[in-house]
Amino acid sequence: MVTLTNKSKILIVALIVAALIGVAVPAAVYALPTSDSNLVGASRTLVAKGVDRQVVDGQTVTVPANFTLTLERSGTNKTVPKFNVIGGSIVINGATYTITSGNGGVVRSKHLILLQAQGTGPDGQAVTLRLAGRYFWMGGHLFVARIGARLLTENGNSTLLMRAAIRV
Repeated sequence: MVTLTNKSKILIVALIVAALIGVAVPAAVYALPTSDSNLVGASRTLVAKGVDRQVVDGQTVTVPANFTLTLERSGTNKTVPKFNVIGGSIVINGATYTITSGNGGVVRSKHLILLQAQGTGPDGQAVTLRLAGRYFWMGGHLFVARIGARLLTENGNSTLLMRAAIRV
């Protein structure tokens, strides 16, 4: 059996910390978005899956939901990058809502994404999507988010609880 002294334990911990820093720092530097992803007009696709909660006759009903939105960088503000929604779709329990326009921004200091978009429902009624999410860096160019959203329609409102991913 090997007995470790306090000095050898400290040495092992220091070596492990140095190894982690040696791997993490270059990975973090290379993971920063490339210059073309920050250009105005660069488009990205936000994909999300989750559930929709609706209150029907006093009962909360949960059904599957997902959406795909195409976002295009519209501003060069370094603190709050802005983007436009140039298209997309929301599918709630088989019903497809088409998103045609919108805008939003990323609050980097709080790791938040905010978005409002307009579109049409399956029977042609106007819909509005209001979305807020907290994003996390997952390594490389991948970011994931926990999203809470409201889909406002003439027939009632839906609450969307989703997980999303986007590559920047």
